[in-house]
Amino acid sequence: MTVTIILSILSLSSIGIAGYSLWRVRFLQNKIKGVFQSETIDNVDELLESYVQKFQSIDRQLDKIFTEQQYHSKLINYTLHKVAIKRFNPFADMGGETSFTIALLNNENTGILLTHIATREQGGRSYAKAIEKGRSAQTLSEEEASVLASAINSPLINNL
Repeated sequence: MTVTIILSILSLSSIGIAGYSLWRVRFLQNKIKGVFQSETIDNVDELLESYVQKFQSIDRQLDKIFTEQQYHSKLINYTLHKVAIKRFNPFADMGGETSFTIALLNNENTGILLTHIATREQGGRSYAKAIEKGRSAQTLSEEEASVLASAINSPLINNL
């Protein structure tokens, strides 16, 4: 009889412990669902696997975006974005500032210098000079040197 009572007590306590364990598992599952904010997935393993897949997809997208950003950063150094222009009058007998010099440079101060000198007889002459790293192989006029210096010191994108 005492053995039966002891076995009954052990059975009831085992049922109580199993019930508490089941309640605790459900409580923890609901907490995990609340953290991950998912109502459609009942299995915690499925929920975690779905998040792993989402994170892997985001990681692949970030890698692609980072690669594209590196390409665009290199590309922008070769685009013309330093510009300066100066109008001037090269001849005392001509009215107005109809001649001009324009500098078109990239971020490495490489590009071209275009100069147009207006004349009465022929309409004008245009010259182009290559600029490599802020220097020209040809001699520059005072106006050309001034425009080149202005373009090189342009604050627009110097800080890239």
